[in-house]
Amino acid sequence: SGEMNVVRMKIPQKPETIILNDLIRGRVSIETSELEDQVLLKSDGFPTYHLASVVDDHLMKITHVVRGEEWLPSFPKHLLLYRYFGWEPPHYAHLPLILNPDRSKLSKRQVDVSVEDFKNQGYLPEALINFITFLGWSSENNKELLTISELVDEFSFERVNKSGSIFDRGKLNWINQQYIQNLDLEDLKNRLVPFLTNTSYDGLDKVFFKKILGIIQPRLITLNEIVGHINFFVDETPETKNPEVLSVLSKESSKIVLAEFIKQLDCQESLTKQNIGIVVNKVQKKTNIKGKNLWVPLRYAITLEVEGPDLNLIVDLFGKEKCMRMVKRALEM
Repeated sequence: SGEMNVVRMKIPQKPETIILNDLIRGRVSIETSELEDQVLLKSDGFPTYHLASVVDDHLMKITHVVRGEEWLPSFPKHLLLYRYFGWEPPHYAHLPLILNPDRSKLSKRQVDVSVEDFKNQGYLPEALINFITFLGWSSENNKELLTISELVDEFSFERVNKSGSIFDRGKLNWINQQYIQNLDLEDLKNRLVPFLTNTSYDGLDKVFFKKILGIIQPRLITLNEIVGHINFFVDETPETKNPEVLSVLSKESSKIVLAEFIKQLDCQESLTKQNIGIVVNKVQKKTNIKGKNLWVPLRYAITLEVEGPDLNLIVDLFGKEKCMRMVKRALEM
């Protein structure tokens, strides 16, 4: 009659049990009486997912279908389609869901969870793969950091949990930091270049940039933090609003140490990691101040941070003139 119509899959009239031997969940069964006559072709002639996925998987010779557990109710329809077509079905593995901390399903409607989002946030692909693999799976030797080849060698569906796993951003950050710390400096530099593009640091001297990376590499959690870290090294007169730093630098004993440091530094031709210890020892003898009351003000004055990078490395990078400016500025705080 020319009327618009759909094409449905006919479910067997005689009830039967459809059984799936899932690679993660083992034997799973659903009665056909619980199924409706699924639409396979819509009225516009386009196939639904159920028909398209079965046909595509067969034509592409897919051997294993790995998907989320929300697709479990659909497996009887897919196995029936394979039977109707006379095709051998692939193996199925239904993975547990990834959950938010409140145990709701992780969804892009709630947070940024696409691969592109993580890339823009500065997560390394190998770190993200490592993290995702361990959501619902564990290594036999309890290692938490595995290379791609190690994951390939060790992975098995038998060790995948059936229950959902919490997406722990803190754990992802830790894994990403470990991977960053293990990168060769040249590799790290190349990965950071896109995050400096179109910033005031684009085109920074390569030798100077590499020296900076040698200092801040252990402190980078994600690649996109580079701009926040690099400002301190490039700015000739960086500032701080850290209350603990300002509190220590305002103490009378700190001002005595800093003033004497300036006097001793003025007598030096240069300041490097090789001679800073000698300069500080002279400050100690002149002021009779030692220990943390000696070193902490100097560290805070030159690094402007409570837990800053290695002072020796900073001094070696800054040299005498910039360290002198930093300490003089700290005396004014």
